[in-house]
Amino acid sequence: MLDTQSLLVTLKTDPLPGTVDIVPLRNGAVTGAAPDAVSAPAGTLTPFGFSVYPDGTALITLAHSSQNGLFRDGAFTAVTAAGQSAPCWTTRVGKYVFTVNTASKTISRLIGTGSNVFVDTSVAAQIPGGAPTDIDADKGVLGVIDHGAGQSHLSLLTYNAFGELSLSGAAINLGVPNANGIAILAPSDPDDD
Repeated sequence: MLDTQSLLVTLKTDPLPGTVDIVPLRNGAVTGAAPDAVSAPAGTLTPFGFSVYPDGTALITLAHSSQNGLFRDGAFTAVTAAGQSAPCWTTRVGKYVFTVNTASKTISRLIGTGSNVFVDTSVAAQIPGGAPTDIDADKGVLGVIDHGAGQSHLSLLTYNAFGELSLSGAAINLGVPNANGIAILAPSDPDDD
């Protein structure tokens, strides 16, 4: 189980098929001890994006083999076919993890539970622009960056308690190629303090 005394780093290559490195911490700082490198499971490639549940379990995309894995207690405990091509970045909303599938131009909805990864909906939404490259969600809004035809776009979607996604207007042309990341900065709720 991951805790405040460790962090995860995914390395997509070198060595193949990629690793998940567990970096030890002490009081929030790197200890200097060598990370524990955990190889991606046999038959999979490229650990990439991940989201962590409150219990320390991580759902990790295995991008180049179009699979998703469940990582718990320092090991992969389950791998499942993504049902879409090239799942890359993820964001977690409650029990749901959304992945952007770069080659398929879609968003999938997953659930990691117990010792399993379930593809709840392989196409929770279609991205209207190009290939999605990043995703983030907060306070009912999910944002996706994509590259298409030399331009990058931002698509905004809303989600409900059941993880159902709805596009919120047309994709916004960002006016530049190759935009890389998104972070939704929702205003804080005064009741959260």
